[in-house]
Amino acid sequence: MLKRGAALLTAFMAIGAMFAADAQAAPSPKPRHSAVAHLTTLSTRHVDSVSCTVGQVREDRTSSCASGGLRVDFYIEPEHQYQGSANFAWTSSVQLDNRNRHKWTDHVTLTLESTTVAAAELGVATLTETCGSCTATGGTPQITTLGTTRNWDLVIDSPGSVTTTDAQAPHLNYEAAPYTPVTIDLGPKLNVRCDNTPRMSPVATGGCVYPDYTPTYDISVTGPYDQVAWHILWAQRNLTHHWGWQGHGPELTRTMDRSLIRANRRTACPSSIPRPSGKSCDEYPFASTHQGASVNPDFSCHMVPATQNSREGGARKAWYNANRLLENDKFWVSVTNVPASAATSVMRPLVQCP
Repeated sequence: MLKRGAALLTAFMAIGAMFAADAQAAPSPKPRHSAVAHLTTLSTRHVDSVSCTVGQVREDRTSSCASGGLRVDFYIEPEHQYQGSANFAWTSSVQLDNRNRHKWTDHVTLTLESTTVAAAELGVATLTETCGSCTATGGTPQITTLGTTRNWDLVIDSPGSVTTTDAQAPHLNYEAAPYTPVTIDLGPKLNVRCDNTPRMSPVATGGCVYPDYTPTYDISVTGPYDQVAWHILWAQRNLTHHWGWQGHGPELTRTMDRSLIRANRRTACPSSIPRPSGKSCDEYPFASTHQGASVNPDFSCHMVPATQNSREGGARKAWYNANRLLENDKFWVSVTNVPASAATSVMRPLVQCP
């Protein structure tokens, strides 16, 4: 009897092994359901959380916003039979830190606005950031329910200290079981550049900007350096190339090369030029640009109050730092608060350096 029981046990074990082997050898079944995501442009939804026009992208040197729509289509497989769709609205509002490359934010919202598939009302959305080397935290999974806006604050770090440029966008992973998950970038990728460049404050923590945005340096004819502003206005209108005057001439490009800066100053304002009492020599384009006098004969110099000249130079250096303008970065110069009479009339020449 014992021998017969042992034989039966051995037979059952063999059969079980055969079934297990067959199970391991059999291919995994195809998913019964699938989903596909498409970015869309919304035409009627009003977005209050960002200043973008719906469906557009805007950016300046340290901030950007984007908004739009997302449609997820659901299918039964393998017939690929369409089951319905879910329509979302999304926004992304980024604030870079120009003084810390290790902690800046992307505020993302996602709203399930309509759906014809019940599973979408209990879908799970997870956010991260698409980029080459950055890391992001704060994209915790959240359930998408009809008519409810979900919010994420992604905190992003650009590790290290070398200058890096990453194409970045918020990235959505969405799953409405039993359909397959979908992943998609929300909106276009924007280049973010982070650096710890010496002579660019602060060196220890660095900072980040959108390098593709060309910033504008504003200087007022009613401000503390009004004589410098009037000189720039005259130079922009009277020099052949209208340097830095947006819509009329090319951008200026910054140089951090000290030898070039000294050469530009010596050429535009040599020591041989007499300085009237209380005045100093001001040049345009600025000596801190690749359009300076040593490499560009189309320049202007004029005597202005020395205190104004010094203060304007300090203010412009701070502006360079705030916008993290590195070597060859472009910028515009805008003279503001110009009276209407001066804005429409031909300016009389300033007294140029002898």
